[in-house]
Amino acid sequence: MEASQAVRALAGEICAVLEAGLPQDQASLDTVLAALGEPLHGSDAAAALARLAADPEGSEHAPLAALLLSPGPPVLRALEPALARADLDAAGAEALADLVAQRLVDGRGRAPALLPALLPALLPDGSQAELAASPDGLRAFVRRLLPQATAPAELRAILARRCGPDLELELAVLLRHCRLAWTPERAFFLATLLERANLEEDDLPGLIAWATRFLDIAGLPLEPRSALARRRQALLAQLRQAEFMEQALSRGSYETLMSQGLRLAHVHGPDVRAELAFLERAGVLVLGLPGEALDEVRVRDLDQAEDARELLLLLPGLED
Repeated sequence: MEASQAVRALAGEICAVLEAGLPQDQASLDTVLAALGEPLHGSDAAAALARLAADPEGSEHAPLAALLLSPGPPVLRALEPALARADLDAAGAEALADLVAQRLVDGRGRAPALLPALLPALLPDGSQAELAASPDGLRAFVRRLLPQATAPAELRAILARRCGPDLELELAVLLRHCRLAWTPERAFFLATLLERANLEEDDLPGLIAWATRFLDIAGLPLEPRSALARRRQALLAQLRQAEFMEQALSRGSYETLMSQGLRLAHVHGPDVRAELAFLERAGVLVLGLPGEALDEVRVRDLDQAEDARELLLLLPGLED
């Protein structure tokens, strides 16, 4: 079946980015060099990558080639506008992956099952090296872009209206890669945060990143108040554990505590405090409730009552 115009246009933009050179971060390059037995300092990175490109499908080389053929933050940001314009579904994303592989391998006169495409890799020092890209590797690259995960239109509209270009792009990438299954309730929760947040005072990327994780944990159907209350209680319990551990460590080493029989999972207090701050800010923005007010949520099973009198007897304080 012929690819749609949106798929063809997006494939062209992805191919242009890959043919211009895929940026490599230093951490990934160091991992590859170490795996190839090269010293991290003083080695010829381009020569090492040339060895890798000569046999990219080898059992030891394939994971390294996949690591190098991955979209990093600069590529995700560069392609986000095109991905949003295309707004593909799952079938369109698969058609896109096939088309990119076809253009970069078949289009260069190479047999897809035999010879990979050789693409430029942009190294951190400004030099270039060759990067082998098999058809399957190119398809995997496209799938990592998550073309089918464009955020709902109402969220993108708020970003365009409220945020500057850089922040809009950062948040659009974040929403694409949060891996949430979008529902009206989840979109409404995030839309409320984006609409009511103070752009000068709130850490909006941090708040939205926390919110997407919270929504995933909360599950469906979403009941914001009870879900926030449950998560807050869990965080407070973790915070008490972290503070206890901090106090214990102030009086002795971890090894000493272990020898005394203390067994506690490690909880990083600063991370818990940061998450608790995001949760309480979300409670104020979405529900207009401070953290303590969330704890007022109570559920009482009233069983079944035949009439108003029996119902009153089941209510707390009215049993007598």
